[in-house]
Amino acid sequence: MIMADEKKEKKTKMVKKEKKSILRMPKLGKKKEAVVEEKKFEGDPYDVLKFVLMTEKAVRMVELQNKLVFVVDRKADKPTIRLAAEAAFNSKITGVETMIDQSGRKKAFVKFEKPGEAGEIAIRLGII
Repeated sequence: MIMADEKKEKKTKMVKKEKKSILRMPKLGKKKEAVVEEKKFEGDPYDVLKFVLMTEKAVRMVELQNKLVFVVDRKADKPTIRLAAEAAFNSKITGVETMIDQSGRKKAFVKFEKPGEAGEIAIRLGII
């Protein structure tokens, strides 16, 4: 019985040692300024942007929020979608929001910097 008690004590000591956490102080120093490189999209932007979605809600977004709705490749991430849209339409983009709808398509809501730019692009594409 003595050995069993010793093993229990060793186990509790080990458990107590594992629970200890090490607190580390953050490094204090000068922050380095991030170098922003302007990236260009390589390849065909329409491999990422499949088509423009035009529903009543999407038309309302074009008029009120200066956004276009695209159905995009499911594997594409937000920076890739941004670069592809900038390459396809030669205009600056301020934001990209994505969602996956019930039918499994990935939608990207692309907001343009210039006011009215989404409407001009929609007219160029022959949607509105």
